Amino acid sequence: MLIYNVFGRYIGVKRVADDWHVFRVDRNEGKYSRLYSIIVPGELSEAEIPGWLGDIFHEAATEQHPDVLRVE
Repeated sequence: MLIYNVFGRYIGVKRVADDWHVFRVDRNEGKYSRLYSIIVPGELSEAEIPGWLGDIFHEAATEQHPDVLRVE
């Protein structure tokens, strides 16, 4: 699973067949749960995911967390 810090929130993205599945990630407890309301198109490459997540969650950006960064 690819894990991103999305403006201070941890989001996991995992390739399943031809689709990307999105998860809320709790790194402290090592738990994750599926986010069905967030769609990442299957045709996106791994390199395009941070930009896509940035577009979806841009309103959550703050001075402390201005970017989407891959952490794992």
